[in-house]
Amino acid sequence: MARRWIVTALGKDRPGIVAGVTGLLYKLGCNLEDSAMTRLEGEFAIMLIFSTPQRATAASLAQAFAPLQRRLKLVIHLKPLTKPESKTPKPRGRRHTISVYGADRPGIVFRIASFLARRKVNITDVHTHRSAGRGPSLYSLLLELELPRSRSADALEAQLERIAQRLGVHVSLTSAEPDVL
Repeated sequence: MARRWIVTALGKDRPGIVAGVTGLLYKLGCNLEDSAMTRLEGEFAIMLIFSTPQRATAASLAQAFAPLQRRLKLVIHLKPLTKPESKTPKPRGRRHTISVYGADRPGIVFRIASFLARRKVNITDVHTHRSAGRGPSLYSLLLELELPRSRSADALEAQLERIAQRLGVHVSLTSAEPDVL
């Protein structure tokens, strides 16, 4: 049975990081299963889960990644996933997205995330972006979440609107269920 791993790779943004990491995994006979890769200002970050042939060990993977780490000046961390960690989690509710746009200010992510946590809404993905120019910086936040079946999407959106007014941003809640899309 294949073993599953998670790898993080961080380094100065440059061409070749995605090709380098995924190419190495391909050459090792690994299968890329889930990933998030993005540029964060001048840095590039990779988090991905992959499976290996049975013969792969932590030492052999670290040795295989070492030249890539040196060449691209990456900080790489490998972690084997236990059998319980390898199970795909069952959805905890209906999938939705929340979009938030407005002038940048401290506390936007915290206020929205803590509001959702108090209501047992599970956040499954977060993307933020601040665009700086000559005028005020604009901020965007996109959250993917699982809304418990016991929660009304309409009531949640109304509550989010009140938070958005206090923060001076625009917010929208949209179903991301396949039958709605």
